[in-house]
Amino acid sequence: MELIIIFVVITFLIGTISLAVPSKSSRKISNLRMEASKLGFKIIPSNLSTLSFKNKDFSLVCYQFKNETNIKEAHFIRDKDELILYSPLKLKYSEEYDEIKSKLNKLSLYVHEVIYSKTLIAFLWEEKLGLEELKNISDSLKEL
Repeated sequence: MELIIIFVVITFLIGTISLAVPSKSSRKISNLRMEASKLGFKIIPSNLSTLSFKNKDFSLVCYQFKNETNIKEAHFIRDKDELILYSPLKLKYSEEYDEIKSKLNKLSLYVHEVIYSKTLIAFLWEEKLGLEELKNISDSLKEL
């Protein structure tokens, strides 16, 4: 009987310790977010963001940074393999729309939505590709 109690206690302790130790993927995401915040990104879970994203997948994370482009209002949503303009429709009829669309479609498929506002650029993505892909996304969005 004592052996069973000792076995249960040891199993409980090992289980508790294994839950407290972060996994390899959580350490990777933690390092990515720390480096991103050093580069000037603000990281917010998509369900807590003040922006109105159309994608309700809670596994996606909203990254925001300062908008220094000429685009002051736009919302793009991924539809299959390309980002399409959701609003405002007047941008679709502007002269630079084709150039904007071609640059946005070069972004990673892990970017699901992009919102340009007067003060910031926000995008939803899956965080799977790491810091280099984040820098590429940021540079592509700043080029517009």
